[in-house]
Amino acid sequence: MNYSEGVIGYARVGNAEDRDEQHRQLISLGVRPGSVHFDAGLQGTRHRLPNRDALLKELASGNTVVVTGLERLARSAAELGEITTVIRDRKARLNVGGTVYDPVTEAGRTAFELFTSVFPDFEAGVYELRLTGPREQAKAAGRYPGGQPKLTAEQRRQLYELYTSGSETVAQLRKRFGLSRSGVYTQIQREREGRVSRSQ
Repeated sequence: MNYSEGVIGYARVGNAEDRDEQHRQLISLGVRPGSVHFDAGLQGTRHRLPNRDALLKELASGNTVVVTGLERLARSAAELGEITTVIRDRKARLNVGGTVYDPVTEAGRTAFELFTSVFPDFEAGVYELRLTGPREQAKAAGRYPGGQPKLTAEQRRQLYELYTSGSETVAQLRKRFGLSRSGVYTQIQREREGRVSRSQ
């Protein structure tokens, strides 16, 4: 990959026509032709995106990642949180369709907080809410015996502190605690809410 100019274009694409259109748009956003990179994979979330993974691995301070839309960068809010955490921690910028988010500015920090925390928490909350009705109905019918929480209080505290300190990535936390991406963010949100309520 060519990172000489520090401006890197990226998109998940479908067919050749989609690729050509994304290429045109990224160049119009200031990306040099040799710094435009793609992964094929608009469908599904299980397969890897090797060019995106390589981009994030080699990202340096002062670089700018350019995408035409957040949906071209991530396949879920949880995944967006993980990716933008890397961009923020590397002190790089994110250009979404011409709007540049720089984590060193106040406005940029607010935007990255949305990307890395609020959006994933929202998605996890919506998912949990979707389960509430069927779960309560199953309990009433005696088909849902309940169960132990995925993490103990101590494990949740440890996960939260590892996340907020930046000691481990979401991917590392998933592996350590045996959780999905949304599960990690759900546990973070529960610990955060518990600390807020205990401080009041």
